[in-house]
Amino acid sequence: MTIVSVDLPSSLLHELNEMVGAGGFSSRSEAIRAALKEFLSRRKWLRDLKGSFLATLMFTYVKGGVKGDYLELIKHEFDDVIAADVHTHLEEDSCFEVLVLKGGGWRIRELADKLSALKGVERVEMTIIPLRIKSDAA
Repeated sequence: MTIVSVDLPSSLLHELNEMVGAGGFSSRSEAIRAALKEFLSRRKWLRDLKGSFLATLMFTYVKGGVKGDYLELIKHEFDDVIAADVHTHLEEDSCFEVLVLKGGGWRIRELADKLSALKGVERVEMTIIPLRIKSDAA
């Protein structure tokens, strides 16, 4: 195996150490390999999305941590797939948003990728289901 070095914030390392102990992993490396396999599998599945979908895209971010109005610019760029947007404040310095999405899989994936890569966005989770067209029900 190849050895790879990764920089982690101390809070994430603490969570990893807890997961190793509680999750039945024999080492950090084993836990990271399992997480990476899951991540890559999901990314491959998302990359290959074809057709129309309904989705929720939930994310947390540090208030003031996202540069300028970039988050709003992204949401406007994807207003063709954003059906609803719910925003709430978690603590003094963090926010939680839920976007309800409807549209092409490639477009939903593109939005998720942009938000995931945005500095200041801490976590992004998505649920996605195929959109059933009336002709599919017949």
